[in-house]
Amino acid sequence: MRKKVRFIVNPKSGGTFGAHFTERMVKKNLDLNVFDYDIFYTKFAGHAIKIAQQSLIDKVDIIAVVGGDGTQNEVGQVIVNTPVILASIPTGSGNANARKMGVPINVPQAIRLINTGKAYKIDACFLNGQPFFMTAGIGYDAKVVEQFDKIPFRGVGAYLSGVLSTAFTYKLPHFTIQIDDEPAIETEAFTVLITNTGQLGYNIEFTKNSILNDGKFEITIIKNFDRTKVPTLVYEAFFGDIASQEMLETHRVNEKLIIRANKIESIQMDGDYKGQTNYIEVICKKEALNFLVDQDFSC
Repeated sequence: MRKKVRFIVNPKSGGTFGAHFTERMVKKNLDLNVFDYDIFYTKFAGHAIKIAQQSLIDKVDIIAVVGGDGTQNEVGQVIVNTPVILASIPTGSGNANARKMGVPINVPQAIRLINTGKAYKIDACFLNGQPFFMTAGIGYDAKVVEQFDKIPFRGVGAYLSGVLSTAFTYKLPHFTIQIDDEPAIETEAFTVLITNTGQLGYNIEFTKNSILNDGKFEITIIKNFDRTKVPTLVYEAFFGDIASQEMLETHRVNEKLIIRANKIESIQMDGDYKGQTNYIEVICKKEALNFLVDQDFSC
């Protein structure tokens, strides 16, 4: 029986990269002897969720997301705990999912992976009931994402603009962090990152030993530091080893995480701004999402 692939295209991903995706690319690279396909284009925020919901009704086998981490999150939250496979066709800015999963950052190559790849089950984390698959955060990193969303261009330059415009004025919150049944951690911090993979996009990794399918996750607390060192830390993030910096403190969470802040803070999930809160609760469900990877991939 022929398998059905549905391409969900975000034409605004990565600025305009998604708009360059064409049906000709599909016809040239997808094995049409094996797969039937159709193509849907998102027209508004959250549209990918509605298309993915219809895809379940239509009994689609693979949803190929032509977009970035945020669009993949919208689709993933619909198909979590189903047999449907998520294939990444990365055209976003950071492309954390694709980089971590070994998916080519090249549209034709990523399409061809559908022909030869395999489904790999990864964990899904839930922040206040909302799923994410790579990273989430509360504090400074989410504030940067909030600023990034307001910038009319994309790419590393836009991200750095958000980092630098926020770093010297950001007022640190006080966090109460409860990990499983351990004593609570009381600390001021720039941010608390919650990572299923450690990958933030642009190949920036804050945790090196994250496992995608162990039913657990990590948090990284970025403590207060001399803000004149921001340029050095940016360099380490992109070209060095940010995970080894002394202001980072990483913990493993086996079951449940609760974070309380003393003021309302921005939050982000999979690189998208998700509003503000002073309370988050995170759990993880083991192997809840089928992600398309190369046959040789292992985490």
